[in-house]
Amino acid sequence: MKAGIIGTTLVYLCVDLWLLQGPMYGFLHNKGKQAGEAAVVVYGERISPAQLARHKAEQEAISGRPKTDIAMAMDMVRSSLLRMRTRYNDNQLKHDRAEAERLVAALATRAGGDAEFEQQLASQGYTRNQFTDKLEARLMQLALLDRNLEPHTQVNDEAIEAHYKQVKDEMTIPASRPVKHIFIASLNRPDARQAAEQIMTRLAAGEDFGKLAAEVSDDTASAQRGGDLGTVYDDALLPLPELKLFGDAAIPADTPTLAQSKWGWHIILAGAITPARTPSLEECRETLRTAIISAQRELGVNTFFDTLIKEAHRKQHIKIHVK
Repeated sequence: MKAGIIGTTLVYLCVDLWLLQGPMYGFLHNKGKQAGEAAVVVYGERISPAQLARHKAEQEAISGRPKTDIAMAMDMVRSSLLRMRTRYNDNQLKHDRAEAERLVAALATRAGGDAEFEQQLASQGYTRNQFTDKLEARLMQLALLDRNLEPHTQVNDEAIEAHYKQVKDEMTIPASRPVKHIFIASLNRPDARQAAEQIMTRLAAGEDFGKLAAEVSDDTASAQRGGDLGTVYDDALLPLPELKLFGDAAIPADTPTLAQSKWGWHIILAGAITPARTPSLEECRETLRTAIISAQRELGVNTFFDTLIKEAHRKQHIKIHVK
């Protein structure tokens, strides 16, 4: 009986430590850590309220938007599950230490050198070697995720053609035309209109539009390009809403036209109008392929993590103590 009890205990420890990562794993994994209530526990791995708060602050800084505690807790649950699943597949995944070291070296260069970079790491509680270890582990996690998403990155021509038929009416390229201008600001300049009319006279006498723009335009950015504003599209982002560049009342092509805006006076030189059109399948095939793959990968990521979370919930190995 004694031998049976010992054998059962050993089996339990093996299952707990290496397969399920249960209570004993959690105890050993967290041995030496500060005691206290955890915000999240995943297979015995404790995430403290301080860790959750730091992750939330980082994500809010990156996105520029507020995040809820529960959303960030679930984010950390997903990270923990991915890290654990990577450990299970450790022998099947490539340890790319060289790539991790290359990335760390690149980060050090951006930080202003090795000494400053390592000082920044020390302020966050890392040595350079520890940070490289962490980055190498992250590369393995991404490799595991990519391997699971590989079936979602295969898109055949039939799928692209079907998607094109569904969205082509939403892909219309609006009418467009090239536009140049010479700008005379009216702020604190009562003779702005007279100055603009003098420029019109010089253009009528045959002077080059681009050279005049470089010489007299108050729009210094476009003046360097001979007054070129690029291609303007018939949409809500027209640079001069007051000016009719499209439609029945559009200004004529290749004819300098004087117009006023709230900023001052403009001599506009617009090219011919290219009518609105729907791009062909061949023009947007690769764009559609990328869009489909992106959508499928997002769905694949959600499915991957949903499966891990459902499995952990079923085994009652996720505990979240935040609202």
